[in-house]
Amino acid sequence: MKVFAKTALVAAVVAGQAFFVPTASAQTNNFPEKSLTYIVPFPPGGPTDVAGRVLADALGKELKQTVVVENKSGASGSIGINQMIRSEPDGYTIAALGAPSLTAPFMLAQPPYDLKTDVKSVGVAYITPLVIVVNPKVTPDITDMASLVKVVKEKKEGLNYTTAGIGSTAHLALELIRKDLGLNMTHIPFRGSAPGVTALLAGDVELMYSDLVAVLPHITAGNLRPIAVNTSTRLDELPNTPTLEEQDIQVAKAASWAGLLAPKDTPDDRVNILSAALKKVLEDETVQTRLKAVGAYPSYTSPEEMQKIIERDSAIWAGVIEENNLKQTN
Repeated sequence: MKVFAKTALVAAVVAGQAFFVPTASAQTNNFPEKSLTYIVPFPPGGPTDVAGRVLADALGKELKQTVVVENKSGASGSIGINQMIRSEPDGYTIAALGAPSLTAPFMLAQPPYDLKTDVKSVGVAYITPLVIVVNPKVTPDITDMASLVKVVKEKKEGLNYTTAGIGSTAHLALELIRKDLGLNMTHIPFRGSAPGVTALLAGDVELMYSDLVAVLPHITAGNLRPIAVNTSTRLDELPNTPTLEEQDIQVAKAASWAGLLAPKDTPDDRVNILSAALKKVLEDETVQTRLKAVGAYPSYTSPEEMQKIIERDSAIWAGVIEENNLKQTN
């Protein structure tokens, strides 16, 4: 998959449209004149944290100021997002928005924030391709989506699947697919991708919808079989694995993605400077390589596009969460 190629994430928003892309010439003041804080609302060592540190390093060089990563984890990322929301709206504090933080307002009993009104988008930074995999030793007859449907419908007891956790993009997306195809499948959640992969390798579950980086080594070793990817074009790493769209699956192709947010009253000219810097660093081949190594595929969008994507995905996932009774009650 080529960097900046159209993905399911971007194509739904930008097709046939043109948007202003900020450039360095948009600078109207001396911002930034001091170090910036980049809030990662998840623990150190995870993919969002590692990707965030790559971006922080690159943004610091581009902006000629230090960008300090600050981990503020908890409550599906909402603690860190709320800290950013309460920060001075001067452009010196930004935060990473990932899938858990996007769905938190619909998953948690008390919505922690409203992404339509409480924040200002800086830009999408990358997508995380998702791949549907099976254990070929456990389910040798499942080689693509059509055979998956056939096997599941022939099994009276249905099929168990796993993801990185309840409310993850993979979980919500596969629930949409399951419902659309009329499949009897039960979600067995784990805390993160690693234990889910372990369960799949052990035969405790029969299928997993996972971020690419977590399963690629096992695919390469022949221990897992990929049957579909959620991007709009095939991945370079899995050239023989068709996309969902190629297999006539028309729902839940949205990618898992991450972008940058600023407090809602941050001046537009400073947001444009930050967005222009983000675009610039994502074009750097070294940054691209470092991000892809942790499963983050650069895919810049403007602040306007990111806001539209937030609103589109929020509507989709809010419906899935309500229909499947996934909202926490306390």
